[in-house]
Amino acid sequence: FKPVFSTGISTEQYEMLIFNRWGEIMFESNNIYIGWDGSYGVEGLDCPSGTYTYKIKLTLNGGLQEQVIVTGHVNLLR
Repeated sequence: FKPVFSTGISTEQYEMLIFNRWGEIMFESNNIYIGWDGSYGVEGLDCPSGTYTYKIKLTLNGGLQEQVIVTGHVNLLR
């Protein structure tokens, strides 16, 4: 899972978090070019199928440098 953005997004102030249904962080990235492959932990264990919540913080390039938070759900199928 990797969101696709059009132009106007700062690559320096970006954060994507993926949570399970209990609110535990399954994945975290500060790189806009790295997405979630459905794994968690240092060992890269597979997450079970289910619905996960994502939270993305990003900064819009422009005169105001406005910070935006986008949330939603992603379904993982195995």
